[in-house]
Amino acid sequence: MSNFKQRFLSWMHGHVFAGDLILTLVIGVLLFGVTGSITYNPGLLFDLNPSIQMAWEAAMLIPLLIRRWRPQTGALLCVALALTHLIFGPCILGADILALFMLYSVIVYGNPKNTKAFIILALAIGLLASALMAWTMTNGPLLTGGKVHTWSSWNGSNPNGAMVTEDTLGSIYTGTSMSEVADMVAQYMLVLTPIFEVCIISTVIVAFWQRARLATVRMMRERNEAIAARDQDERDIAALAERARIARDMHDVVAHILSIIIVQSDGGRYAGTHDPAVARNTMETIRHESERALHDMQRLLGVFGGSPHADYNDIGNLVEQARNVSPDIRIRWNITGTASPEQLGEQASIASYHVVQEALTNIRKYAGPHVDVHIKESWNNGLLTLTVTDNGRGAAANIDGHTPGYGLLGMKERIESAGGSLQAGPQLGGGFEVMATLPYGGKEPATDETGEQYASEQSESCNTTAISSKAKLSDEAIASHTAVNISARIPDQPSEQTQETNQPTGRDHRSNALQHLRITAPNLHDLLTSLKLKSVELANTSNSRGLNWVERVSVWTQHHYVLMDSVGAVVLVMLLNRMSITFFFDSSRDAQLSHAIAACCLLALALRRRFPETCALIVFVLSVVQLVFLGLIEVGHIVASLCALYSAVLYGREHAWRWTGLAAVTCSALMGLKIAADQHGYTTLFGAIAASVGLTKPVSATSSSSAAFFTGVMYTVAVLMLCAGIMAWARWARSSDSNALVLQAREEALVAEQEKQRILAANMERDRISASIQAEVTATLNSVISQAVDGIRMLDSAEAQGKETTADEISTAFKAIGEQGRAALKRMRELLGVLRETGFSDDAHAGSASEPQLRPAAPLEEQLQRVSR
Repeated sequence: MSNFKQRFLSWMHGHVFAGDLILTLVIGVLLFGVTGSITYNPGLLFDLNPSIQMAWEAAMLIPLLIRRWRPQTGALLCVALALTHLIFGPCILGADILALFMLYSVIVYGNPKNTKAFIILALAIGLLASALMAWTMTNGPLLTGGKVHTWSSWNGSNPNGAMVTEDTLGSIYTGTSMSEVADMVAQYMLVLTPIFEVCIISTVIVAFWQRARLATVRMMRERNEAIAARDQDERDIAALAERARIARDMHDVVAHILSIIIVQSDGGRYAGTHDPAVARNTMETIRHESERALHDMQRLLGVFGGSPHADYNDIGNLVEQARNVSPDIRIRWNITGTASPEQLGEQASIASYHVVQEALTNIRKYAGPHVDVHIKESWNNGLLTLTVTDNGRGAAANIDGHTPGYGLLGMKERIESAGGSLQAGPQLGGGFEVMATLPYGGKEPATDETGEQYASEQSESCNTTAISSKAKLSDEAIASHTAVNISARIPDQPSEQTQETNQPTGRDHRSNALQHLRITAPNLHDLLTSLKLKSVELANTSNSRGLNWVERVSVWTQHHYVLMDSVGAVVLVMLLNRMSITFFFDSSRDAQLSHAIAACCLLALALRRRFPETCALIVFVLSVVQLVFLGLIEVGHIVASLCALYSAVLYGREHAWRWTGLAAVTCSALMGLKIAADQHGYTTLFGAIAASVGLTKPVSATSSSSAAFFTGVMYTVAVLMLCAGIMAWARWARSSDSNALVLQAREEALVAEQEKQRILAANMERDRISASIQAEVTATLNSVISQAVDGIRMLDSAEAQGKETTADEISTAFKAIGEQGRAALKRMRELLGVLRETGFSDDAHAGSASEPQLRPAAPLEEQLQRVSR
């Protein structure tokens, strides 16, 4: 049923001519029924019989057929027909009212550049029509000497074929002076001209108002279509971003540990050959670091968004670890300004740690022995600048064939996703420099309703890898939440501009529990913002032309729809609250209470679009009270009930029609019972119920039970049909994509669904590759662990036997560990290449990376083979 409805609506949108044809036929039937009773309608030149006048009426319907299909052609055709019938046909036709429809259509659906010309033309024709009608009504047709027939005389028998003398006007033809004729024409024009011009101006205002509303609806409809159209792209982006995230985290976690293992094995090969205790401690460190890498890898592949990351506060431990692993590297750490780690956003804090981590890893790998490293922090003007420099090999590191890998790329992605910038490269005087600048706040990650983080860094990383031509991930919020950030500043650091930190392990900047406390607090500005239509403002820039004052007012009223509903509710209370319908004689007893309930129902309409179902529930409860306990039925109460029902079905949840339909059935049944009770002489339905159970004394019936039952059933059916019609109308409006609020709700639903699909796509991509990657990395790390364990067992066995392990045996053990570590690191770089460069893990990328389809992952080994080829 839903598909049929969508196809029908699409057909209606694409075949406006068919809709206008149906409208024209309906108007034609109504028009001929109304104009058939006109008895006098002369023309400027001729006295026309009824059949000719009917032909002119039919001709005036023709422009209506193309009012939306070809609005300007239809409007010009209407102008031509109007001028022709004013001169050669009847002076006035019932179909002339359709000229206002054509003016409306050409303004709303035509080219805006021609709007002014059509308005001027319409005003001029209105003035001309009033003059010609005034002359014709005063003097009659020019070519008949002012003599005319009435319709009845045309249809009656007239054997002599002469004009009916009693229908002769002929003021100018019977000797009346021109001054008197001019006075009569002027009097007609003074009446007709204001009426015509006011109708034209009112039509123009309504058309401008509607044009602005349709521009908003059209813009929002196109945006919804764009969101739906890019759904696949967004899922592809999410999958690519997840691959980039895994590659970045694997590099930062596993590859970092592997580099430490290689350095430790190389150092142990020389330092531990003559000292078994040093050799054993080194092997224990290697085994421990390998097990840690395995554990971290399982965490980063096991949850969405990666493992819990170290942040700025762990930089001290990182520096201390680097000093222990590479004693020949001398590290200085300076802080300029007042360190404020509690002000760093989460992404900025994590990114700062990884900058130092990657810089130190690269120094150990490429800078050479006996290197001086200088880490400088600068906290100033809301920016943290991290600079890591060394005096190592610098540009000479490329001589051995080394090419920059994925570490700097991942570092750059992290920094940029946190809103900062990165510069890295060899220094002119030797060595290498990495400088990162981070704003304190950084970028907040978008969080969906389940609490799973989808960091904006993923879209950034994806954008720099495989699909720079695709759109970035949307950061639109599904709902606005007001939050107040309360941060507890740690005590200020000493005021010296430069602080030497030779013992970084003693400096722990981790803030207390209040650091990240966020509480929800009321905010008037955010509350008022939530009561506005967020998307209407963009309609102002949808066209290159400027909006006139009517369109600006229209856009403003759409934007502030709650305010307009409130004003409308107050106006309805003033107009309708004193109008009542009573079904009995004595109503003075509960009149004031009935008026108060009706006023409350009307005032509830102020919420009919912002909280439609709440409004409908309030009106339903008050309606039950009104129908059961009170006697009067207010006109305002009826209007409020129908409006609330329409709004709940149109603006409420998708299935709101179910409970509102049940409420409509209940009120309809109560209405019928109330009428039946009134027929029996009870002023209220509650009085009839009380009498039926014996609580009060029954009253004498004023009509028979069968008549009361029949009357009650008739009213129930009538009210139920009215409610059903209102609900059907609301469902149609909801499905026709012609309401800005409905389209905005649909846009929010699409964005929410798209966010879920992105998360699902990322989860699917991670699941596809995590098993293969874990198997690969686990195998390589386990081989390193095995080599370390074998070395430890060798040392333990020799010690247990009282023997001394030879230097060659220790060297051979460390050599095996180093070779295994290098093989593992090489394999890791191959895995990162698969993740970074092949784009997806599916089979759809044999020759192209455009528009990939997410399918079950190909084996990782197969991907590696494709890349090697």
